Amino acid sequence: MATLSTPQVQGVHHISIQAQGLQQMERTVAFYHEGLGMPILRRWGQGDHSACMVDAGGCRLEIMANGQTGADGVVNHFALATDQVDACIAVARQWGLEVTMEPQDKILPSQPPFPVRVAFFRGPAGERVELMQEK
Repeated sequence: MATLSTPQVQGVHHISIQAQGLQQMERTVAFYHEGLGMPILRRWGQGDHSACMVDAGGCRLEIMANGQTGADGVVNHFALATDQVDACIAVARQWGLEVTMEPQDKILPSQPPFPVRVAFFRGPAGERVELMQEK
C-alpha cells in the first residue's frame, strides 16, 4: 500500500449542509451569519440550486439548497469552537432552534484529561451542531 511521505491535508476546508430548498437555506445562512456572526464569503447559483459559504473560523460551512426531503445526511455533527457556549445556545433558542443538550462542563476521559464546556442543538436545516469550549 502506498503512503505519502509528507502530509497533504492541511485541515478541514468546509462542511456541507444540505438545506431542503431555498427558503430553508436562507434561514440557515441567516442563523450562522446574523445570529452567530460568521462572515459570508461567497454565494452562487439560483433557486434550489443556490449555495452560500460562510467563514466558521479555520473552516467554512457550505450551505446548499439542494437537499432532498426526508434524506439523512452522512455527517453526524460538526463542532464549532467558542468561548461563549451559553451565549450561542441563547441565540439558538431565540431563533427557535431545538437545544438537544444543555451547556455542561465535562472532562473527557483522555490522557491527559480534557476539560470542556459543550452543548448541542439542531440547526435550521436539521444539522446537529456541537458548541465546544476547551478549558
